[in-house]
Amino acid sequence: MSGKEPAATPKRSTTRRTAASPGERLAAAAQELQAALEALKEAGLEPMDLLDQLRDPLAAIDDTATTMREMRLEGVVAAYPDRSVPVYRISDASGLSPALVTRYAKQAGLELRNRRASS
Repeated sequence: MSGKEPAATPKRSTTRRTAASPGERLAAAAQELQAALEALKEAGLEPMDLLDQLRDPLAAIDDTATTMREMRLEGVVAAYPDRSVPVYRISDASGLSPALVTRYAKQAGLELRNRRASS
């Protein structure tokens, strides 16, 4: 043997490739949460034990969901003034109806788009 060893970079590059975007990490965490919830259902706990098991995770989920909704609202309000981004694209990206996107913009005091004159 010549004493040459294979380079370790391929292993390092495969671990780099698995790095996920924040959105992918959120989706993976949601799937893990669903799996844990399914395991809890299958555990056959008594009602009081089930409530005890759900209390702390629900509090954390409620706080997280509230923060996510606030971030979504901030994103909608930030994207709305850019007229190169149509309302339907903001709607699709946010998961909100176009009417709700417009309502959020109105609540933020932004100039509304494509409004017909009242008769």
